Amino acid sequence: MAKCYIHSKKGGTHNCSTCSKSICRECTFQEVVSSRLIRTYRGRTDYEYDYEFFCPNCFLDYAKDKGYHKSSRGVLLRWNQSPGKWAVIVLWTTFIGGLVVNIFFPIGYVLWAMTGFALIWLKIISSKNYEKYLTAHELTNGVKVKKATIPVEVKKKKKKVFCPNCGATIIEGSDFCNKCGSILTT
Repeated sequence: MAKCYIHSKKGGTHNCSTCSKSICRECTFQEVVSSRLIRTYRGRTDYEYDYEFFCPNCFLDYAKDKGYHKSSRGVLLRWNQSPGKWAVIVLWTTFIGGLVVNIFFPIGYVLWAMTGFALIWLKIISSKNYEKYLTAHELTNGVKVKKATIPVEVKKKKKKVFCPNCGATIIEGSDFCNKCGSILTT
């Protein structure tokens, strides 16, 4: 039995579909690559799915092509690398349809409930894909990756300025002391 190329003590359960390296269960990323309709009978349809197994390195390339690295930010407006094109279609058609219906009848909010479901659906799918991307990134580098966060500005400490006559604290940019009224020289 071949050993996993990342975890040398574990046995390989799959081979990567792209690079053919042996990978253990922990390093395997399974993705649906294609699907096809195999039969329809009395309203029931059966699909057959083709799966591929990726090692973490190959999965990172696959994930960037699919847009998994973008997390759930901006998923409502993303079409090219959307996690679910049907969800985006449902989201915007029900939202715009609700607006149009509300012009004539006050029941368009019913369609907006479907918009909410599509929104939740998109957020859940993109969050799961982003978690898989972070796991693959962690396995390849061995360093835990932080989730995407909004950068926070660091406040700089302002240097306090004192009046040379009375010693009172002066507001930055002032030409006069607020306490004694003396002119400040810069």
